[in-house]
Amino acid sequence: MGLKAKTVGVLAAGFALAGCVTAVDPVVRNAPLKAALAEPVESLRARSDGGDRQAQYALSFLMKMGLRGVEQNLLGAEALRARAGEMRTQALPVYMPGVNGNPGTTIMTQVSSPGVSDDEARRLDACGAMLLLGEPAMGGSICGSPEAYIDLLPAGAAVREEMVRNLLGARERIDPTGVTDCAATDPLWGDAAFRMTTGDHAGAAAASERIIALCGEDQPSWHARVMRAQIHLDAGEPDAAVAVMAPVPRPAPAPIGVFASQVVMAAEALREDWVGYRRERDAMTAASIAALRAEPQTRVLETFAVQGGEAVLFAREGTLFSGLEGEMVVLIALTDERAAPRAVWLTRRDGFLGQEAVWFLDEYRCDGRSTLAHFDARPSAAVVRDHVERRMKGALEPLSTSSQSGPGLASACRWPVQTAPGLGDDPAVLAREADQTAAASASSTPLP
Repeated sequence: MGLKAKTVGVLAAGFALAGCVTAVDPVVRNAPLKAALAEPVESLRARSDGGDRQAQYALSFLMKMGLRGVEQNLLGAEALRARAGEMRTQALPVYMPGVNGNPGTTIMTQVSSPGVSDDEARRLDACGAMLLLGEPAMGGSICGSPEAYIDLLPAGAAVREEMVRNLLGARERIDPTGVTDCAATDPLWGDAAFRMTTGDHAGAAAASERIIALCGEDQPSWHARVMRAQIHLDAGEPDAAVAVMAPVPRPAPAPIGVFASQVVMAAEALREDWVGYRRERDAMTAASIAALRAEPQTRVLETFAVQGGEAVLFAREGTLFSGLEGEMVVLIALTDERAAPRAVWLTRRDGFLGQEAVWFLDEYRCDGRSTLAHFDARPSAAVVRDHVERRMKGALEPLSTSSQSGPGLASACRWPVQTAPGLGDDPAVLAREADQTAAASASSTPLP
């Protein structure tokens, strides 16, 4: 399989896509998924029982995800997938015209059809996931074209709304006034986070304000302060966001990390205080570079000047996302007071079902991610440096870009850990601290 097909596979970020692109119209090709999202479930069941393989895939998608009132049943979904992918052969009449005045004739030709193959089902699953997550840029690639994603969008949005309503209806709410002790606010914080995720900002604000009132300026209030500041930002109240964040150190220790810095940066930008914005950004970037310099097994490969700042290239291995392994990262200390923080990562995606690995060079910013290059073999540090230098000069256009969309916590920064790694909210840091805690606990436990 070629590099282009492997590239599409990596964009799924957790969904293995092994099928190659065909000449079939993407809108037509996505018909089984559209049926899953839009056709009445009883109609799908009837067509599935009648042997319609597209309906069998559609019903299996709903069964696998537990959507649209269909009970989740992973084994049942897999059984339907087997039926949907059944190879069928049928005899079709084909007319052969006569030659040199001879009469024509009709012959029977055996035509085989694989139904919805495993490869195609995985592609449709990934396309459906992008719709449910609201990722239009990635969805446009995975679903076959932006037009194909847009064709599915109304049905996908309706299912998303149904998922949120079901979550809200199934979860028991916590009355903030019923919590009277800072030490007992963990369940209230969980409720606040759930409300924020599902778009209930008023409920999230009430819960976070109660935690702040009970815990004051101490660390147990910091998570709630970040959330409350974000809600202020969503309401266009940057002064209130900065005020509520005043007691929180920046960058904050684990597990908050750069979230505190990023929400204050967003507030400073909203009120056009670029001096304050630059102060927050530069402090965060300096702390991130210092943290990576101090990390065990992370190495500085080189420091070099780029247009608009200075870059530090690190060799840093570790999982960036599920199935995506980080190998190098470039952090850039910027001079323009309004410039957004950015970092460039070299990552590796290992092959699926025997395919070769592929490497990607991605630029992360708070407002999105851009793929700058991909490679069949691991590039050297010199190649990474060259790409970064050209990107900072404006001489390198990205191959693809995914921009932030939608309200919520991501509006302060969609990629906080990727733009400022090594600090308190970095999974690698949290994992290392957990290992150290476990080791200390084991060493202090007396032998029997």
